[in-house]
Amino acid sequence: MSEEALTGTGEAAAARPPQAAPGAARVAANVYDGTGLPVLGFRNYWYPVLAAWRLRRRPKAVKLLGEDVVLFRDQGKVFALKDQCAHRGARLSRGKCLYPGTGTLTCPYHGWTYAGETGRCVAKLMEGPATPIPPEARVRSYPVREHLGVLWLFVGDMDAVPLEDDLPDCLVDTGAWHAIPTWRTYRCNWRVLNDNLCYDLHAPFVHRNSPELVLQPIFPFASRVTTTPLEDGKGLGYTARDGITSADYPGLGPFPPPGEAFWRRMKPKGRGKEMDTERATAVTRYGIKYRHMSRLPAVTLVGRPSGDYFMVRWVTPIDDETTLFYSFNAYRRGGPLRTLLDRIGWTAWQSWTHDWIFSDQDKMLVESVRSDAEQLSRSDVGVVAWRRFMVENARRPADAPAAPRQAADRAAE
Repeated sequence: MSEEALTGTGEAAAARPPQAAPGAARVAANVYDGTGLPVLGFRNYWYPVLAAWRLRRRPKAVKLLGEDVVLFRDQGKVFALKDQCAHRGARLSRGKCLYPGTGTLTCPYHGWTYAGETGRCVAKLMEGPATPIPPEARVRSYPVREHLGVLWLFVGDMDAVPLEDDLPDCLVDTGAWHAIPTWRTYRCNWRVLNDNLCYDLHAPFVHRNSPELVLQPIFPFASRVTTTPLEDGKGLGYTARDGITSADYPGLGPFPPPGEAFWRRMKPKGRGKEMDTERATAVTRYGIKYRHMSRLPAVTLVGRPSGDYFMVRWVTPIDDETTLFYSFNAYRRGGPLRTLLDRIGWTAWQSWTHDWIFSDQDKMLVESVRSDAEQLSRSDVGVVAWRRFMVENARRPADAPAAPRQAADRAAE
């Protein structure tokens, strides 16, 4: 992809909306209008929505892809229904499981009681047991699963696929891996956070003074980034070559600036080292070809050349201005002691240096991003490729129309 395609006549230019007709009402521009990326995220995928321990005796209201959902647990089994009674619209999340063991939830207003499996109304308590219940007296039910201590929801226009179809291997094979999940709420649209997680070269600048990187090398910048579709067709792998760790800028001076880098002289390791695509342990032992990957629906994996760790970051759209950011620290199991040490290390170090401070450096920025204009450049190759891949390859029902053509492709004609 040429730089001109990024900065001139391609994705950036195409993202600008057409000029309004004279006298027409002015509508705020949005750079995503021409990308085909849906405001509320991609339907027909599983998303993490709630830590399982937070769902106890009382129902819990959540929102996913703009839809209000109530989760409730009955004798260990979890159910999900639309959080709106079919009768008069009351919030079912304010109701109760009045009849434990039946898998039902009762509306707090007039006692309409719904089966968690199907959403069908099975009783109208204030009208008596002999009251006929028509088929349309029902609410939507959602597929829900509990996995890795997290509740996952499927919101879509088709039958749910197995949860494992949407999980990377490190979250599926619990015999070989263990994971520690955390979450944060971001006050931004999911697309802004999703862009931030691509290989866009912000890390060497934004995170250069993060406590997590004490005595670690400077992340390479000015790299040549290429993207390759993953073999399973569910995402992209990123490869960065020819990066540098310092440079002099005419009229300015060096980067990193003097005094910033004296404590970052150690040999590159872990996340500070690009993966040798032929000799790294991740490749030769485990067949992992990419250290940095993006997967549908909006998932990013960042690993180590050793192949023993992945940071899995899942972007869950809540509504058009709010996003849930779930992060799974996935460690390859090495026996009970190794697992214990991984958890101690995360608790004592990584939980606050990365999942809090490091991530907050991103959070502060993406929550303030304005999406009314952009000029894409060389560092955005991964962003542009991932935007296009998502739109063209997102899961759709068999009878759904084809993916919309990219505005950049139309502009090139």
